[in-house]
Parts: sequence; C-alpha cells; structure tokens
Amino acid sequence: MQNYERMYDYIHEYQKLVHDIYSKDGIAYLVTYYNINKDETIWEDIDLLNGSYERIGELSGTKWNKILLLPVYFSEQISTSFDGEDIGYNKDNQSSITIPSSYGITPYPGDIIKLEQEYLNPNNDTYPLFIITGVEISSNTERRFWKLAIRNYQSMSTDDIEPQVENNYVFYEYDKTIHTLVNAQILAKLMNKSETLKSNTADLIDSNSGFYYL
Repeated sequence: MQNYERMYDYIHEYQKLVHDIYSKDGIAYLVTYYNINKDETIWEDIDLLNGSYERIGELSGTKWNKILLLPVYFSEQISTSFDGEDIGYNKDNQSSITIPSSYGITPYPGDIIKLEQEYLNPNNDTYPLFIITGVEISSNTERRFWKLAIRNYQSMSTDDIEPQVENNYVFYEYDKTIHTLVNAQILAKLMNKSETLKSNTADLIDSNSGFYYL
C-alpha cells in the first residue's frame, strides 16, 4: 500500500474546537469557587461511627483553594423543592454547571460554589452557597468537560469558609489561566501600563515607515 499523509485530522481538530475554542469563548458566568485542597486537608484515616466529617468549622480539617472570577458554562435552571423536617421548613435548590479541564483544576464532590457575586450587589450580599453533589466527565481522556450537579448549602456563608482558605487564586481573562492572586494583580498592572503606553504613543507613530518619532 502506498504510504501517504493526510492534510486533515478530524479527531484532533474537533477536540481543539471544543476544548480550546468553545471552552474559552462561550458565554460564561463568573463564580467564586472553593476547591478542596487535597494536599493540605487533614484526612480522617479511621472509621467514624458517631457522625459525618465536618467540612466547615473549628473541628474541620478541610482546607480550600479559593478561585475568584472562575467562568462556568451551561448553567441550568434552578429547580426548587420544599420539605418540612424536624429542624424546620427546608428549601432545596438544585442545578448543574459545566467547566472545562483546560482550567487545570479537578472538581470534587464537596467543593463549594457561590454563584452570585458580592460586587454585583455589595449592599445585600445574602446569596446562598451551593455544594457539588456529583461530578460527571464528558470523556475518559486527558481533555474533558466536567458537569457538576449542585445544590444549595444550608445555613453556611463565605464568612464560615474564609478561615479555612489556604490559597487565593484568580482566573485571569487575558490568558484564560488561573493565577495566584498576587501574580494576577501584577499582570493586571502590566496590562494597564501597556494600554497607557499604547494610548500615549498612538500619535507618535508614522504610518508609512512604522517608526516612532520621539
């Protein structure tokens, strides 16, 4: 058989389209995401017989990585159900969101999400937290989408979580990458200086030669 090489590669082109373009240029909703820090969390290595392991509180060994401005996609309509329990009247909200693996984070059941942001309504930041109750993957490959089932986290606020936050990160929109809070601030300042320099030198360039006249 004659040895030949294709000019196209459908599988890789499709994967690039979905994971490199759709995951970065789709309509996104910015959230605050608390990802379990599995390296710093103190895991219980014995069987617990008298209750569940606490995620939040002074007795909890769970540590979190807080990620600000994380884009999520395909947020489904929130379904609401009401239930009467011994503790009182319970309102249960459920939904699902999707994030791409290109962000470089692995979501876990038990991660916490705040959909509404306080900067949208700083005078009334009483929006509920949601906890991840299930994780589905689009394919068993290195590059994938995570579909996360979420439900409201009863009687918890960000003030309860903050003492257990180990690291602070920010999703930086320019390069679509998660950076530490310090590095993101530095990058934002550099971009601002670059935009200022570009604006100030716009009238100094000669369009014919491409040189700047200072």
